[in-house]
Amino acid sequence: MNKIGDSLKGKRTLITQCTEFMGPVLIDAFESHGAKVIADASPLAPDDAVEQMMAEAGQVDVLIANLAVAAPNTPVQDVQDDEWRSVFAHLVDPLPRLFRAVLPGMIERGHGKIVVMGSATGLRGLRRTST
Repeated sequence: MNKIGDSLKGKRTLITQCTEFMGPVLIDAFESHGAKVIADASPLAPDDAVEQMMAEAGQVDVLIANLAVAAPNTPVQDVQDDEWRSVFAHLVDPLPRLFRAVLPGMIERGHGKIVVMGSATGLRGLRRTST
């Protein structure tokens, strides 16, 4: 097995929103390298969602913060605060909650990895989306 595969073997890897965005391919990739994948499909926008997910997940060696929300298609000049807030609630607000949930254990064990999945949409945009 290659060096990457060896480094993931047996690592408890939490992949959030596993049915969205890159979730399915991430599950396959990490499992193919021997990681013990904890695939969670819960939406993470509610304030208590991360706490509930972590109670079920247990120890996490690798966090893949795969966050997703359907891109709004409201013309930018018509976007209201509630729509903008919803995008942030799904893509940004869960991050500090996720970090607070996994970092103490990672620090205590002296190892761990966090990967935040993102999109290039912010760099190049998509037609008919306002973000």
